[in-house]
Amino acid sequence: MGKGLGFTLIELMVTIAVLAIIATMAAPSFRNIALAQNFNRSTQQLVSQLNQARSKAVLERKEMTVDLSKTEQTPDTKTTLYWKPAGDAVLKSGSPTEITFLLSGGVKDFDANIKNKPFVICNKSGGDKSKSIDISLMGTVNITESSTC
Repeated sequence: MGKGLGFTLIELMVTIAVLAIIATMAAPSFRNIALAQNFNRSTQQLVSQLNQARSKAVLERKEMTVDLSKTEQTPDTKTTLYWKPAGDAVLKSGSPTEITFLLSGGVKDFDANIKNKPFVICNKSGGDKSKSIDISLMGTVNITESSTC
């Protein structure tokens, strides 16, 4: 091999040092991205449970309940699906802790339990970030971004 091919040890060390500095600056951003992803995943899991309960109520022609009050992982039953927040997500106090879907797909006791009381999921680690899950009388689920928790 001729002279001048390849890298010197000093060039390699400088390159590694520059990459280490860039990685150190980017690490906090990666943490925030991971926290936001966990928060979004927890919200999507709740929406999935709500949609699954509604579908089961219609398909199996029986009332299905989604219970959000459990603090530990509980296995689902034939008539109840459970949801527990994952990671730093928490259900805001004052949010409904249970919803029952009728065999038509609609919501049972809508005026008393769900109307004007959305499910609000807060991100403990993300400050004021929260998501509001609204359910219509017919059982459709909508997610909206909220700013306060």
